[in-house]
Amino acid sequence: MKKINLIALNSQFVHSSPAVADISTMYDFYSKNFNTFLPELCVTELSINDSFDSLVYRIFNGADCFAFSTYIWNISLVEKLCRYIKKAMPESTIILGGPEVSYCDAPEWCDYVISGEGERAFYSLICKLNNFDNPDEWNFSENGKIIMCENAEDLSEFLLPYNDENIENYHNKIIYYETSRGCPFSCSYCLSSVCGKVRELSMDRVKSDLDFFIRHNVNQVKFVDRTFNCNKKRAVEIWNYIIENAKNCDTNFHFEIGADLLNDDAISVLSKAKCGQIQLEIGIQSTNKKTLDECCRHTDNQRLFENIKKLISLGTINIHTDLIAGLPYETLEIFKQSFNETYALKSHQLQLGFLKLLKGAPLNNIKAEHELIFSEHPPYEIISTKYLSFDDILLLKKIEDVVERFYNSNRFFRTLNLLENYFNSPFEMFLKIAEEFEKNALTFSPVSTKILFDFLSDFSKKYAEDFDRILLLDFYSSEKSEVLPSRLRFLSSRHAKSGRFIKNGTQQANRQAQVRFIESTAYVIDYSERNRVDGSYKICEVIKNADL
Repeated sequence: MKKINLIALNSQFVHSSPAVADISTMYDFYSKNFNTFLPELCVTELSINDSFDSLVYRIFNGADCFAFSTYIWNISLVEKLCRYIKKAMPESTIILGGPEVSYCDAPEWCDYVISGEGERAFYSLICKLNNFDNPDEWNFSENGKIIMCENAEDLSEFLLPYNDENIENYHNKIIYYETSRGCPFSCSYCLSSVCGKVRELSMDRVKSDLDFFIRHNVNQVKFVDRTFNCNKKRAVEIWNYIIENAKNCDTNFHFEIGADLLNDDAISVLSKAKCGQIQLEIGIQSTNKKTLDECCRHTDNQRLFENIKKLISLGTINIHTDLIAGLPYETLEIFKQSFNETYALKSHQLQLGFLKLLKGAPLNNIKAEHELIFSEHPPYEIISTKYLSFDDILLLKKIEDVVERFYNSNRFFRTLNLLENYFNSPFEMFLKIAEEFEKNALTFSPVSTKILFDFLSDFSKKYAEDFDRILLLDFYSSEKSEVLPSRLRFLSSRHAKSGRFIKNGTQQANRQAQVRFIESTAYVIDYSERNRVDGSYKICEVIKNADL
């Protein structure tokens, strides 16, 4: 073996791979401390959106061993590349790791599978293939193609993969970071509960790592801890440290939390975060107790919703809520209720996701009972259930499409809030939008922002005539463009005169402040910076009957 290429195929360019970063960092560290004669290892991070020829060109770089990190979003492409490699280089070695191969039989198109944590196991396998010894205390084991090592009890053994030399490689990319592994909960659709007991990085090490991110003012640090605040005291200490020490940097820190676990102390600490510093992803999944119980997800929904409302009311923290369609016992009517109750929270994003059957997840044990039918191909998404027909799933897909475009874009929040009053429920509103969207042949198609504004203008006229003014204000507060959507141009005949605003001796200090008109009302809008929570531009002043 001459050279190893450790490969990540990320779902988007802005993503990075913590798995290959950790494994490569520890491979170098172990090699220096245990065996300096192992093959060279290089890391190649690519995207599933790259052309196949480009991927092949980047992968074949003199290596004779190829190691892939596998997930539901890249496993099909990994298989295609591995089969290609084996035809081009029959004597090469192919190693797979990651959740897509950790809980199933090894595919025939690879030579070895790393099952479970990869840092120790990958190094041990390379030692084996090169006839070198590996540390005995790691309890290295092999079962045919499947390679494992005992989990490290002390996560401080694993070095931070980011350093002063490589941090520039992550410019404009999301940095993924973990302070713990494992999860104390046992949700049936998730793999975290089968990853062993919760192990935590020491607080001194966490603070040292955070200092590094803060010092380099990185764009975003996304904590990959499952239920970050399962240890309430520890979570509060980390949040407090970030808030106190990152006052002079623009880094956004993203956490996945259980909002029902928050107490008054935690909310008090979070209330001190500056605007956009903290982002919270909160899984609601369903509001139906029978569904949650069947999925072994034990949530205090009343406390959950109360805490989410408190967090949203702060106005400084971006809140992302999740629902999952296709769960046991959840009929279309029950899902509608979950949707309406969650939508009423008015979180900054509402992700309508669809149940996926992950290899190794406890959900596999109850899928027959609930007649859960999944696609055989990644991402193994739900097709139908005992409670939802295929047509129901398709309907929810169409609703997901318009929720993503109109609600999650944060461009139409005033208009949607007004439009909601003309329907019995938010679900009904989005259903009607989805039906009209489909009639216009726009469903699942690329659609420009201006066309979305024109569509909503036409749609809203079926219910009232006064939507265009508020829709134009939504456009002004979300878009810098002076070229208006065609349906809204009649409201701003003086739009071309909207230069920098100087009136009665008052001058906007910021040179990016611009005047925008809706009929005779002038809006002075600061276009220098978007709000870091909802993405809007600030309306500094409203002047009725403006005479400029």
